[in-house]
Amino acid sequence: MRRIGEFRWPPERTGLRTPYLAALVAGRPTPPFARVAAYSMLVGAGTACLMLLMDNILFAGVSLPRIRSTATLPLWLRAIIPVYAAVTEEIIYRLGVMTVVVWIATLVFRRPAVSPPAAAIWLGIAVAAVLFGLAHVANVPDAPHPILRAVTLNGVAGIVLGWVYWKRGFEAAVLAHFGADVSIYLGAASVL
Repeated sequence: MRRIGEFRWPPERTGLRTPYLAALVAGRPTPPFARVAAYSMLVGAGTACLMLLMDNILFAGVSLPRIRSTATLPLWLRAIIPVYAAVTEEIIYRLGVMTVVVWIATLVFRRPAVSPPAAAIWLGIAVAAVLFGLAHVANVPDAPHPILRAVTLNGVAGIVLGWVYWKRGFEAAVLAHFGADVSIYLGAASVL
């Protein structure tokens, strides 16, 4: 039972959740984590591969020089980037933007049920994915069509991460993002 004035984010009516953080805060045992972690990391690695493939096919591999250049960074810095990016960007774009859009859409649809309409969720995923893509325009600013490139490539990642947040929870989205960034900054940067 919730106390009066208790704050809960994401709001229950959005159907979005933070299962591990909620369990820790409530003092309950956390759900099993190993399978969710492995699944999320694999989804992230697969998303990174898809982004690299799309970059090669649609944008002539314009991201590759930047990815290669990260191999010159110290290993400790290349290891910190995925942690920092996964946590901060997922807080902003999934826990923040996506959740707010889903919450507002749920209020507009005036649906009293705990689970919101799928259209509200997909609207939240799409808005967050576009903003996530726009936030990555500066990664390759000299590329032809930098906005189109960023929104396409990072937008695909944003859609996948939004879907993981919806289906598996916030922590899974953070791990999927981490898996994608590790694949790029530690994996692809070392072999390309």
